[in-house]
Amino acid sequence: MALHVDPDDRPAAAEPKQGLLKRLFGGRRKKPAAQDMNGGSDHVLDEHHSDADLIQSINGEDDLPPPMPPRKRGFKHKITTFFRIIGLILWPPFLRGDLRTVNRRLLMAAWTIVLLVLAGAGGWLVTTGEKLAFLPGSEVVIGVGRLALPPEARLAPEQKAAAAPPQAVGRLPSGLLIAPDPLLAETTPRGLIPKIGSDGRQPWNAYARPFDEPATRPRLAIVLHEMGLNASLTQLAAERLPPAITFAFNPYAPDLARQVEMARTLGHEVLLGLPMEPFDYPASDPGPYTLLTSLSEQENARRFEWVLSRVSGYIGFSNLMGGKYTSSPEHMRAIAGKLKERGLMFVDARTAPRSVAARVVREGGGVYAFVNRQIDAQPTGQTIDARLEELERTARGNGVAIGSALPYPVTLDRLLAWTRGLEAKGIALAPVSAIANRQTPE
Repeated sequence: MALHVDPDDRPAAAEPKQGLLKRLFGGRRKKPAAQDMNGGSDHVLDEHHSDADLIQSINGEDDLPPPMPPRKRGFKHKITTFFRIIGLILWPPFLRGDLRTVNRRLLMAAWTIVLLVLAGAGGWLVTTGEKLAFLPGSEVVIGVGRLALPPEARLAPEQKAAAAPPQAVGRLPSGLLIAPDPLLAETTPRGLIPKIGSDGRQPWNAYARPFDEPATRPRLAIVLHEMGLNASLTQLAAERLPPAITFAFNPYAPDLARQVEMARTLGHEVLLGLPMEPFDYPASDPGPYTLLTSLSEQENARRFEWVLSRVSGYIGFSNLMGGKYTSSPEHMRAIAGKLKERGLMFVDARTAPRSVAARVVREGGGVYAFVNRQIDAQPTGQTIDARLEELERTARGNGVAIGSALPYPVTLDRLLAWTRGLEAKGIALAPVSAIANRQTPE
């Protein structure tokens, strides 16, 4: 008697082994058709398989047709898998998990970003030279940027031309000549510019600070450059430092005329910074009226006239940057001729080791001086004190010396302490005009 096999008892075909990507993204496996929908256990399936094998062996049906191959995955499924992989790559691991965990991770990431921004801002302030310090006896904290021009520097308006120079002439309580002296001023479309008077007086000498120390005593001058960019700092320095210290004002400084008048009223003689081309121009840019070696002599003369007309009462110029320009004898000869024609002094800040500025001005018969030492190239108290001692030795050896500095608060602090003991050392603190033509350029 033939036994018939129930189709439902036929053994299920073994599922092909799935790869890693299919196991990750292929979804759950389908449950075997013979599984009890009400939660039947695996041993029931095993019993069905054993019965089916027994029946097959009895009927001789060993060669059953192979099961239907699984349906191939379509293009849509491949695209879905591709985007799942891309999502796993792009979606950060810290955003995976339950909502509470993700929120905690996001909060930690936000605080990390805030701390990094604050640390970066602090590092920027340090690297750009922003420093704060107290001057002795002062209750004002003032910061100054290293050679930083204010935004309005690029837009500084040209001085309006006066109808005529004022006629009243006299002297300030500090002893300096009131500026402008009508005999020492020329009216131009840009404004008043200095000139040699009909009586032969020259502006560099007329506007200088009076100085009557004997020539046998060593003289030491200090020139503070970049004055005027920080009006509060300039005011504080003018009030606290000895009036024999010379101020070199940046020509782009805001409210320049008022600041120069304030400094002169307190006894400081004044230079103007003359913007000149540095070696790394335009990476370092002294401003829109910079004298450039690539410009024609006429264009440089036009720019020089703008600087001439910025204010009255200065004795001459000191180069603002200008390493490349002051290293060019040809270009320095052109500017030296104009300085001599106007009766103005030139103080070479020696921003380049190969500067020929002082030598060229001297050869042209002009009035010159040059800086022996930059005292705050490294603006620390110990370094500044060491440079000041070197200047003292230079003054004793050569009879004169000039130090250059920037108005860092630490510089002003050390200068104030140093000048108090200078008299006891037998050295005279002199304005830079008192050292004119007393040095020998190399």
